[in-house]
Amino acid sequence: MLQDLRYALRILLKQPAFTAIAALTLALGIGANTAIFSVVNAVLLKPLPFPQPQQLTAIGMADTREKDLTHLYSLSYPDFFDFREQNRTFSNLAVHRTRSVALTNQDGAISLAATKVSGEFFDVLGVQPMIGHAFTRQDEQAGGGPGGFKVVISYNFWRKQFNGDKSILGRTIDLDRWHYTIIGVMPAGFQFPIQSDPIDFYITIAEDATLLAGAPPDSKLDTQNRGSHSVGAIGRLKGGVTVAQAQSDLSTIAAKLEKQYPDTDTSIGVIVKPLREELIGDVRTGLYVLFGAVFCVLLIANANVANLLLARASVRGKEMALRAAVGASRARIVRQLLTESLLLAGIGGLLGFLLAQWGTDALIRIVPQNIPRISNIQLDGTVLLFTILVCLGTGVVFGLVPAWQASHIDLNSSLKLGMRSGSGGENKGRLRIGLVMAEVALALVLLICAGLLIQSFSRLGRVPTGIRTEHLLTARISLPDAAYPKNEDNIAFYNRFLERVRAIPGVQYASVIVPLPLTGSNMTTSFDNADHPLPEGQRPDAPVRIIGTDYFKTTGIPVLQGRVFEERDQFHSAPVVIVNERFVQKFFPRQNPVGKRIQPGFTAEPGPEKMREIVGVVGDVKHVSLRDQDSPEMYLARTQIPFNIMSLVVRASVADSAVLTSAIRKELSALDASIPLTSVHVFDEYISRSLARPRFNALLLSIFAGTALVLTAIGIYGVLAYSVAQRTNEIGIRIALGAAQSNIFRLVVGQAMTLVGISVLIGLAGAFAATRLLASLLFGVGAWDTMTFSGIVILISVVAFLAAWLPARRAARVDPVIALRSE
Repeated sequence: MLQDLRYALRILLKQPAFTAIAALTLALGIGANTAIFSVVNAVLLKPLPFPQPQQLTAIGMADTREKDLTHLYSLSYPDFFDFREQNRTFSNLAVHRTRSVALTNQDGAISLAATKVSGEFFDVLGVQPMIGHAFTRQDEQAGGGPGGFKVVISYNFWRKQFNGDKSILGRTIDLDRWHYTIIGVMPAGFQFPIQSDPIDFYITIAEDATLLAGAPPDSKLDTQNRGSHSVGAIGRLKGGVTVAQAQSDLSTIAAKLEKQYPDTDTSIGVIVKPLREELIGDVRTGLYVLFGAVFCVLLIANANVANLLLARASVRGKEMALRAAVGASRARIVRQLLTESLLLAGIGGLLGFLLAQWGTDALIRIVPQNIPRISNIQLDGTVLLFTILVCLGTGVVFGLVPAWQASHIDLNSSLKLGMRSGSGGENKGRLRIGLVMAEVALALVLLICAGLLIQSFSRLGRVPTGIRTEHLLTARISLPDAAYPKNEDNIAFYNRFLERVRAIPGVQYASVIVPLPLTGSNMTTSFDNADHPLPEGQRPDAPVRIIGTDYFKTTGIPVLQGRVFEERDQFHSAPVVIVNERFVQKFFPRQNPVGKRIQPGFTAEPGPEKMREIVGVVGDVKHVSLRDQDSPEMYLARTQIPFNIMSLVVRASVADSAVLTSAIRKELSALDASIPLTSVHVFDEYISRSLARPRFNALLLSIFAGTALVLTAIGIYGVLAYSVAQRTNEIGIRIALGAAQSNIFRLVVGQAMTLVGISVLIGLAGAFAATRLLASLLFGVGAWDTMTFSGIVILISVVAFLAAWLPARRAARVDPVIALRSE
């Protein structure tokens, strides 16, 4: 083996041009595969960073009236408590809800991320604090249980704010004006939810179980409101229990709750999923498509290198014949040639790994932030092992067939004087042609898939949002419940704040809304129709938005009928509601909805929900996602339904958002210095985020398809150039017998285009199968779009013609005297 290796190295060094071209071709394919695999490994393959992660599940509500029962919705606290007490398949259950909190200290207030959890949250995940202890069920009771409200801080926050002080336990910090006692510090690297921004604090649900000072004594707490679905849930299965068994267990409990609480739990089911599956969500399809595409690029690269080796084997025919003549067996020759192939693959793999380091860094910069676990993307041991296996497989794939062909030697013909190649020339020619045809077919599949994704991205980008986004600035304000417990306090604060913002030079309009469009957030509530009342459990539901006056002016949403909210719509005035056009089409077809009365399931004070008069109809808006169909929506006035967390929306005539943001922060600080202004963005950023995944998929697949097209063109050129060189004598005879240059040109190009035509038919069959996998990634274009298929067939035909043009031109200019001189 060492002898074979030394000889292989010497042979490759003697042919630097061949070695460089082959190694770089392989490096391109191996590097791209390694880079994409680093993403696939981090996002899809790595187990969750918790003990026995296969036991972790996500639990959510399901609306049994929907066709799609795979999407998890939030649970209500009372339903969770019943699941926790009555189940037989989980060792622990917990709820979580991520929110921003204001940390108040001597320097003012800063906004940080917190996850609100139930008492056994850390037990479910199987991770305990490195310092101190975790929560218990007592800590989730009203007031935080003995010792008051408690907090567990993250490792990074501990290092940054307390310099790693191990005597941190027992200290208090102020979060949203609540006093919290630090009881633990989590280990480095711990994070949940995994796909969110870094979490600084873990607090309990005790806030939601505590009656605020100044609130009416009969107020319904969040932990008692079975109709309010606001928390996610996770669970750890008992040993030996499957997800299916857990699903059956919780479904039985959900059926009992539906009978016991028909007003709130009618049509409410439950879904149990492996936590990793829920975390990955709809990312899996896109990444597997990209991985399949880059694997096709590697196959095309292999085909090109195999063609190079076949051409090289023809030149080395006499060498192989001499080896056989002096006693080398067929296996020995195959082993020598495979050693050369593997060495070449190793060189390509080393270059590819270096290329993958650059490629992975580039991918990390362009990977959409809403893809989970992107912080885990790295070239680790698993990725290195993958690269090694790819190198070995590549060396065998592109080297085995040429080696096997070269080992079939006819000694008599190969050793004759003047023979420049061994036997089997026709077989090698057919094999080379077959490899190029495979390249064309694979390139066609990739180009069609890329074309569909590009069209999909383009059409998604042209979807009207229903909002005028130019010069629109958004930010988030969160009023601490402890400081603003009364509805009157909340309303008065936003009145004063909006008045100050509207007075800022350059501001045209300003208002507030929750949830903000295109952030992925949504609030849904059931409602009743005064003309056709239904029992509570049978009422339809629709998304609802809480808005301030001037919201429709600020965002440019057209008012189609009636009026908007006005200053007269106050807390104790007549309850009103505005609906969108889609709401009217679905629930009041062929009717004038203005003046009709509905009862949304929202109330700002104890007691039943109020009937509200529809006073206006506005245009539809893409609120959740650009992909979603317009949905029926209701708008409620913030002065009638006060909300502590609101998004500010400002339309300004000035283009400098930094100056405007500074002015808004100054006005907010003048009102309450302990409230930070967070999530400041121009609205176009939310549109860009909504387009991030389609853009990422289309961009990468286009790059891979373009690379495949270039490699295929090189392959076509190489085969034809070699064929012309081998047929020089034949072409010379044709010209000597009177064939015109145009005839020779058409002969070569015609043969090439015939092969391309057959390859295109094979590729179209593959594309019809492959594009079915893209269906979930497409928008506004069918998987079998005729225009895309036709355009790509024309493109690849033109490229093939251009690749065949130079060899055909060279063939047409063959000098018959020079061509026949060797004869």
